[in-house]
Amino acid sequence: MGRLKAVFFDLDDTVLAPRATNPWATFKQEHRLPSHLLILDGITLRPPHEQAELHQRLLAYEQALAASSEVREGMPELLGALAALGLPTALLTNNHRAATELALQKHSLTFTLVLTREEAPPKPSPALLERALEHFGLQPHEALYIGDSEGDLQAAQAIGLPVWFLATPHNPALRPRFEYPAELLRSLMQDWR
Repeated sequence: MGRLKAVFFDLDDTVLAPRATNPWATFKQEHRLPSHLLILDGITLRPPHEQAELHQRLLAYEQALAASSEVREGMPELLGALAALGLPTALLTNNHRAATELALQKHSLTFTLVLTREEAPPKPSPALLERALEHFGLQPHEALYIGDSEGDLQAAQAIGLPVWFLATPHNPALRPRFEYPAELLRSLMQDWR
């Protein structure tokens, strides 16, 4: 691998600790949204008079999740090590900006760049990742994306961006997959000199 110039992160189940049950699947079920679609895409299939209310419920749900979130064990240390190496970081999330800022403030987390669904179409579209690459003036091979889901994989693969995964109860098949941020950091130090 070449020289690493930036590290990008997903928020839910990556920077934040995974939850035992998938809260997004719960929201879809409670609001009768198709399980195979992004929540936002499912909302667009509903009658126009329901869409605004569902968007408001989604925002409130996201904020409640952010308020009750826990940071993934070892994540502050990983972010600190990357900062000590002089590597810029980006947080790229499908979440709403307000919920994202709430989680970052709660856990005192800082990223060089934060992009949410307000800035670009949500993953699995690669648009958030492309915006981050553009912001830093990088090519895909000069950055690493750390996520947790099939959507993260699809977004990164669409533009040739290397992607690694942190373990959750829901992603046993994704590779390379690391149980802990410290394990990921050791591998990063070996592979990206």
